[in-house]
Amino acid sequence: MPFFETGRKGGFDAGIEQLIAAVLVSPEFLYRSIHVPAAPAGASTFAKAPVDRRGSIAQTVSGRAVPTAAYPLTDLELATRLSYFLWSSGPDETLLALAAAGRLGTPVALQAQAARMLKDPRASRLVKNFALRALDLDKLQQVVPDPNLFPSFSDALRRDMATEIESFISSILIEDRDIGDLLTANHTFVNERLARHYGIPSVVGPQFRRVVLADQRRWGLMGKGAVLLRTSYGDRTSPVLRGAWVLGKLMGTPPTPPPPDVDTDLSPAKGEAPTTLRARLEKHRSKAGCNQCHGVIDPIGLALENFDAVGRWRDMDQDAKAPIDARTVLPNGASVNGPAELRNALFGGRDLFVRAFTERLMMYALGRELQAYDMPQVRAVVRRAAPRGNRLSAIVSGIVSSDAFRMQAPTAPPAVQVARGRLEAAPATGKRD
Repeated sequence: MPFFETGRKGGFDAGIEQLIAAVLVSPEFLYRSIHVPAAPAGASTFAKAPVDRRGSIAQTVSGRAVPTAAYPLTDLELATRLSYFLWSSGPDETLLALAAAGRLGTPVALQAQAARMLKDPRASRLVKNFALRALDLDKLQQVVPDPNLFPSFSDALRRDMATEIESFISSILIEDRDIGDLLTANHTFVNERLARHYGIPSVVGPQFRRVVLADQRRWGLMGKGAVLLRTSYGDRTSPVLRGAWVLGKLMGTPPTPPPPDVDTDLSPAKGEAPTTLRARLEKHRSKAGCNQCHGVIDPIGLALENFDAVGRWRDMDQDAKAPIDARTVLPNGASVNGPAELRNALFGGRDLFVRAFTERLMMYALGRELQAYDMPQVRAVVRRAAPRGNRLSAIVSGIVSSDAFRMQAPTAPPAVQVARGRLEAAPATGKRD
């Protein structure tokens, strides 16, 4: 009201304008707020920390007393956190009614509502707002294949790849299948143009349809055009980007970036005869300090080298006029040859991927980076989901009933960052390797 009174000096309409402007820039409008419980009698007033729409700590108040232990969120705060987690929007009437009646705060109530909400069409927003971003597949337009090298590639084909990957992920998450099927499922979604690109016969027409893949090399995420395009450069593949993507997005162990003073350009020198990327990477790893990281990254990426920069299968490196050699030895000593053997060697038990997926989903649910003290809860969610087939519903049920989801820490640790920054991090930089 003070804003209205000040603006009213210039007329009633001016007062309303100032009032609305004040509302629109208020932290209570811009952020989801978590209200710290009232201080006990005789204690200093607790601080109040606004939280952004994904749940990230927006600010903390220093110099004033804050709670010394985690405290439970209110039912209305839980309703908001749950709704933005699963639907990317505010709570519906059912959720609000339960919260207003004080019947949402228990793990059982949260699990029941999560199960209901996952069956709602709005749960499909998890695919775009979480999965595609977490896998760094929401910005395929950032890779522009050279039309002279890849004349068959087009913007329409790029859109087809985007449709395929979204439909494929939806078929696992929204149909509530085992999360590990993201790596091993033998189906995909193609139209005639994309099927021709992949070499899949008997698909006619522009409409997408579900097909079973006879070629194991195309199974799961690692065989999808969107992944192979996103982890390439415009003029060639990149075993380094592909290896780093598998390590970071599927295994949950992202490699450290190269030091700023290290030359990562693998382009052939002028006048030098073209060689395979394998040969250039071997030369690169021979440099002091390079093999420590590349010895872990490169073997994974080299196993995918039969896929060209736009996701087609190839047996020859046309630049070097040499056959593609996808044989490699992983850091654990396992010998693999090609994407199918790589998938089996890395994810035969699926546990590694399920844990990495759960970590990212919990980070998305909480709206913050996970810390070391969060990991016991992550492991507990994974253990409880295993008997239920590692389904999305089982993992979500474990997350929403965890202390990390139902409670709020008194202050944000210095290392906490906005979760959105990690989810949207892209591998593409000005450096090439």
